[in-house]
Amino acid sequence: MLKKWISDPTLRSVAEWAIAIALAFFAYLLLDSFVVKSARIQGPSMESTLYHGDRVFVNRLAFTFRPPQLGDIIAFPNPVNFEENFIKRVAGLPGDVMDIVAGYVYRNGQRLEYSYLTGQGNAFSGTTTFPFIVAENSVFVLGDNLMISQDSRFAEVGNVNQGYIIGRVGFRWLPLSGLGRIN
Repeated sequence: MLKKWISDPTLRSVAEWAIAIALAFFAYLLLDSFVVKSARIQGPSMESTLYHGDRVFVNRLAFTFRPPQLGDIIAFPNPVNFEENFIKRVAGLPGDVMDIVAGYVYRNGQRLEYSYLTGQGNAFSGTTTFPFIVAENSVFVLGDNLMISQDSRFAEVGNVNQGYIIGRVGFRWLPLSGLGRIN
C-alpha cells in the first residue's frame, strides 16, 4: 500500500517502521489502560512478600467478574496523593468488623493468623477508631509488614472503595530471582 504513495524504498522503509512503532505504542497504551499495568513497589510495607524496587504486573481485569477476596494483593490510588499507588493485601470485606487488640489484628472476632503478616503482636491501631466496620462496596487493607505499613488502620486510607481498585497484583517480573506468581 505504501508502495503506491512512496516510491523511494528508503522513505518507504522509514514510514513502515514509523507505522509499526506507532501501532506498538498504541497497543501498549491499550494494554496498560485496560488489561495489565506494570507497577514498582515503593517502600517496605509489603515485606516479606514484596520488596522495595520489585516490579509487578497489576491485572486490571481481575475484578471484572468477581469482587476482591481475602488475601488478594491489590493496587489502588494513594488517597492523599493520587499520583502514586498503594499495594496492600485485602484483610476485610464489606460488613466485616476489624479490630486490633494487644497488637493483634482481628476480623469478626477471629485473630488473623497468616504467615505473610509480620509484626503480629506489635500491630498499632493507627488513627482509625476500632472496632471498625468495613463499609459496603469497600475492603479493609493491610500491608504484610504491620510494623510500618500505612493502610486501613489510618483514617486517610480507611475503607478502600472497590471502585477505586486498579487491579490485583499477581505476578512479579523483577528481580528475575523472584520471577513468578505472588501468593
